Amino acid sequence: MGSAAYDMVVIGSGPAGIQAAIQAARLNKRVAVIEKHPERLGGTWLHTGTIPSKTLREVMAAIRSVHSHVGAHWVERLVNTLSTNRLTERARTASMDEEKIVRASLAQHKVDLIHGTAFLEDTNIVRINPLNGESYVLHTEIVVIATGSRPRRPPDMPFDGWRVVDSDDILRLESLPKSITVFGAGVVGCEYACIFSALGVQTTIIDARTRIMQFMDQEIAEELKQSMEGLGVKFELGRQMQKMEVDGPSVRTTYNDLILETDIFFFAAGRESCSDHLGLERVGIEVNDRKAINVNKYFQTSVRTIYAVGDVIGPPALASTSAEQGRLAAAHAFGITDVVFPEFFPIGVYTIPEMSSVGLTEEDLIKTKEPYVVGRARYDQIARGYIRGDSYGLMKIIVCQNTHKIIGVHIVGADAANLIHIGQVAMIAGMTIHQFAHSTIFNFPTLAEGYKIAAFHAMAELETLPQRKPVHAAKIS
Repeated sequence: MGSAAYDMVVIGSGPAGIQAAIQAARLNKRVAVIEKHPERLGGTWLHTGTIPSKTLREVMAAIRSVHSHVGAHWVERLVNTLSTNRLTERARTASMDEEKIVRASLAQHKVDLIHGTAFLEDTNIVRINPLNGESYVLHTEIVVIATGSRPRRPPDMPFDGWRVVDSDDILRLESLPKSITVFGAGVVGCEYACIFSALGVQTTIIDARTRIMQFMDQEIAEELKQSMEGLGVKFELGRQMQKMEVDGPSVRTTYNDLILETDIFFFAAGRESCSDHLGLERVGIEVNDRKAINVNKYFQTSVRTIYAVGDVIGPPALASTSAEQGRLAAAHAFGITDVVFPEFFPIGVYTIPEMSSVGLTEEDLIKTKEPYVVGRARYDQIARGYIRGDSYGLMKIIVCQNTHKIIGVHIVGADAANLIHIGQVAMIAGMTIHQFAHSTIFNFPTLAEGYKIAAFHAMAELETLPQRKPVHAAKIS
C-alpha cells in the first residue's frame, strides 16, 4: 500500500477516537482509525482500565451486598471460591465482548481500521508504520489525535510487573497477594483498594495528601473513606515516602515512623498523556508539562486541521467525556460549528460503594464566597437503603441561595453513578429546588427517593434564611 486518501484520520481507538470516527462517518466522510496494537483495539478503555476494572468491581460489589442478607461467613465462602484466574477471565471476557461491539459499529459505518503506529509527516499527511511490512502514508483533510494516557512511572520507582506494579500490570497478576500497599488516594487507587480488600487482601492506602479524592466534595469523600474503612481498607494519609526496598517476594517502604512490608506495592499516583512519538513538534503542536496537548473549546490544536480529544488533552479524562469530545470534534471539523461541550457532566468513581458528582462542590463555593444551602439524605433514611442494609450512603444537593437553583449534586452509595443523572438533568433544565421537589415523583421503594428527602431538606434550610424572592439568573453577574 503506497498511499491512500481520507477525509479524516483518527489516531487511537479509545472512546474518544471511536466516537470521532463514527460521527464523521455519519456525515458521509471517509474515515480511518489507526491503532498501534497489532491485533486488538480499545487500549486502556477496553483492556487495562475501564471495562476490566469495573467488571472486577461489579463482581466484588455483588458479593459484598450478600453480606447484608446472609452474613460474613457466607461472604467469606463466596470469596474463597474465586481464583485469580476466574476473576481475570471474567474481566477478559467482558473486554472481548465490548471489543466485538466496537468492531461491529466501525464495520457498520464503513470505518477502516488500520493497525500500526502513526507519525505526522505534515499537517495533512500521516505515516503508518505497520508491525510487519513497509511504511506508507495517508493523505487526509482532518487529523484527530486520541492516543489516550498511561500510568505515570517515576524513573526512580523499580517497576517489575509483579512486586512493584502500576494499573497496567495489576490485572496481569497470576495469584492473589496476601497484602498490598496502594500508593495514591485518587480514583484508581481507591477503586482497586476496594476490590482487593473485598477479596480479603490486607490493603493499605498511602498518600502524602491528608484527604482522599481531592477534586470531589469532601463531605462525600469522607463518607466514602469511612465506608472503605468498614470494608477493611487502612488509610495512612499525610505521609511522605522516604525509602523503598524490594526484598525477595515482598516490598518494604518507609514513611517517617511507619514501615510497611507487603507482597505488592501498587503505584497509583497519576497518569500522563501519550503524546510522544507522534511528530507533534514537526507540525508545531504544543503540549504542557504533563505532555497533554493544548486545545481550544472546539478541541482544535494550534494547527486548526488537527484536533485532539480524550485523555491526551488531560482532565477530566473520563470515558464518557472523552467520547463526547471525539463526537463534537468531528462534528466541528466538518462544518457543524454550533456544538459545544456540555456545561454539566457527571464524574463517576467505581469504588465500593460508588461515588458520583456533578456541578459545584462546597469547597468550590467556599473559595468563591457564593452563598448556598445544602440538602442531605442519608441512605438509612431511604426505604430502599435500609431494605438493602446500606450502612453508608449520602446524597447531597447544593442550592444557590440567591437563585434557589440546583448547582451541585454529590452522592456516595449504591448506584450513585446512575442516580447522579437525575440531578444532572435538573441542573441542565435550570430547575429551582422548589420546582424539582414539587414536580417529581419517584418509584417506591427506590434510592432515587433520596432526592425528595434532600430537596425538602434544602428548602427547609432556605426557609431559615431572611425571606427574599429568588433573583433571576440573568441578573447574577
